[in-house]
Amino acid sequence: MANWVKVFKTKNSFKAELLKNDLQTHEIMAVVLNKQDSNYLIGYYEIQVPEEQESIAKVVIDIFNQNDHEVQ
Repeated sequence: MANWVKVFKTKNSFKAELLKNDLQTHEIMAVVLNKQDSNYLIGYYEIQVPEEQESIAKVVIDIFNQNDHEVQ
């Protein structure tokens, strides 16, 4: 069984889902964990990947972030 590690966190659920889909497009298993408090809507969304895919996931995330900043 794989150990999962956090590779990204954001307060934006849409951004988390976009990144998860991008990772999966690159054949990286990824899950989004909702770490928000449902009563106060504070917290964040966390993306986790299997430990053995962490380094390649970080490359994909860097590219995703570069493209995200270019759009703004």
